[in-house]
Amino acid sequence: MPGFYVPRIPGTLLQPPSTLEAMSFYDTTLLKTTLERLVDFDLINSKGHDVRLSLGTVNVQSGQLVYFDSTTDIIRVEHVMASGALMPWFPAVEIDGEYYWDGGMVSNTPLSRVLSSEPRRDTLTFQVDLWSARGRLPTDLPEVLSRQKEIQYSSRTRAITTHVMAMQKMRQALQLVLEKLPDSACEDPEVVKITDLACHGATNIIHLIYQSKAFEGHSKDYEFGPEAMCEHWQSGLEDIRRTLADPGRLDRPAAGMNVTHDIHRDERLR
Repeated sequence: MPGFYVPRIPGTLLQPPSTLEAMSFYDTTLLKTTLERLVDFDLINSKGHDVRLSLGTVNVQSGQLVYFDSTTDIIRVEHVMASGALMPWFPAVEIDGEYYWDGGMVSNTPLSRVLSSEPRRDTLTFQVDLWSARGRLPTDLPEVLSRQKEIQYSSRTRAITTHVMAMQKMRQALQLVLEKLPDSACEDPEVVKITDLACHGATNIIHLIYQSKAFEGHSKDYEFGPEAMCEHWQSGLEDIRRTLADPGRLDRPAAGMNVTHDIHRDERLR
């Protein structure tokens, strides 16, 4: 893939042990040059604009999910590369002496990070997902591998979304309970802690789920050729147009309510 990655020569199995070359099939050196040419890191790291970039990675040795955020970190090209270091295809990326892989190994959606940010506020979120939980029955081994990825990654998205919504409902319930307490209890330290936890805002999640095409295989998560990318962009454009055709989807939910939208699910329910 010009400007992105090339196969290792000699192959991975012929590389010296304990080297990054021995632990990945592709060399992504070209990606660093491409990102440095196309990305305005000075803008990302400037404090005078409202754009926030948060990149999820996994620390290879600790196994912990680590976010690099433009509000607290100086974002460099290495952070971007680490957030997309799909193993075993791409090598881990070193950042300040630690090595990181793609955060999707642990969580392939940053929804929980978005909705747990302080201060909590009303939030309209567009969540884009490459993997659909619903799919056809595989007919051969490559389709089995593709379906495995769809189930594996989409289940994580659903689990995180379910957890986030459950936390929102808990905060709403706590808020109702707090409203029933006498004023004399409001100064109690434990009540103060609960009050902070109960703080919440309305949440509206527009879930855009890519619908796989019959010709795609298990490698679709690292296929970045012009034809594949144009097809993905067109599919996303059509989905967002159909979503926004109903202007009510963007309305703020009623007090104490959380809403999720998935146009493909909505169509199946009709």
